[in-house]
Amino acid sequence: MTSAGITLTKAGRGEVRRRVLLAMSRFGQEVDGVRAHLGEAQNPLGGVDQRCRVRARLHSGLVLRAEAIGGQVETTVGRSATRLALLVAAALDGRR
Repeated sequence: MTSAGITLTKAGRGEVRRRVLLAMSRFGQEVDGVRAHLGEAQNPLGGVDQRCRVRARLHSGLVLRAEAIGGQVETTVGRSATRLALLVAAALDGRR
């Protein structure tokens, strides 16, 4: 996990890791690795939003990416992990 412009405590980093791994746990050996990147994005209406980009590399070599932007880190991590899980499920169903 990497972060740019966001300071997380050790507990916060653990929570991000837990949420992403929980979303990917049902795929077992099919997922070789998952990375998360947290950052801040300028909101066109003013202010700063939190951004979470996640990437999964499947055993087949396929790389899938998902992103979410919102007001809180926890929300964006959860949404991006859920989107990534849906993409992984669709990719694996397409192979079978």
